[in-house]
Amino acid sequence: RRLELYNYTNMKSPLSYLPIASGFLVLVLSLAVGVLTVTSKNTNQQTTTKAAETAASFSLSPAVGDYTYQSGATYPVGIIMDSSGHSVDGVDVIINFDPKKAKVVDTKVSAATLFENVLVNSVDNVKGQIKFSGVTFNPKPLTGIVGTFRFQPLSTGTVTFTFDYIPKATTDSNIAEHGTAVDVLGNVTNGNYAFK
Repeated sequence: RRLELYNYTNMKSPLSYLPIASGFLVLVLSLAVGVLTVTSKNTNQQTTTKAAETAASFSLSPAVGDYTYQSGATYPVGIIMDSSGHSVDGVDVIINFDPKKAKVVDTKVSAATLFENVLVNSVDNVKGQIKFSGVTFNPKPLTGIVGTFRFQPLSTGTVTFTFDYIPKATTDSNIAEHGTAVDVLGNVTNGNYAFK
C-alpha cells in the first residue's frame, strides 16, 4: 500500500502544486511589503524627530482667550519654552504689547525655576514691553514655564502680546544652544485675548 500511495503521489500533475506555490509566494511578498512599510515608518519618524529638534519655541499660555470685560480684573499668562532637544545655556524673552489697551500689573515677570540666574527682568507699561533674560550653569534640554505675568485690559477690545522675534536676529527673543551659542529659536506663539 505504501508503494501504491507513493506511485499515486508521483503521478499527480505538476499543476496540482500551484496553489501551494502561490500561497508561499504571497507569504513572501507580504513579508517584504511589511518590512518596507516598517522601514518607511521608522525613517519618517526619525526625519520628524530631527526636524522637531531644530525648532525650539516660545509660546504664551493661554494663547487665546475670549472674556467678558470687567474693569480692574487681571489675567495670568505663562511664558513657555521648549528647547526641542537642544541643551540650553540661556534665553532672552522680549514681549511687546499696546500700553493703551493693557497694563501689566506686576513690575517684573514671576520667574519659574528653569534658570538659576535672572539677568534682566522688567516691565515697561509706558513702552509696552516685557523683558526677561535667564541663564543656567546646568545646560540640558528644557521644556516648561519660564515665568508668568498678569495683565489688566483697559477697555473692551483685543489685547495682544507678541514676541519680538526675527529669525536669525540676536537682539530679540532667543534661545542660546549650549556649546555653540547659536540661537535655536524657530517658532513663537503669541497671545491674543478678546474682551467684550
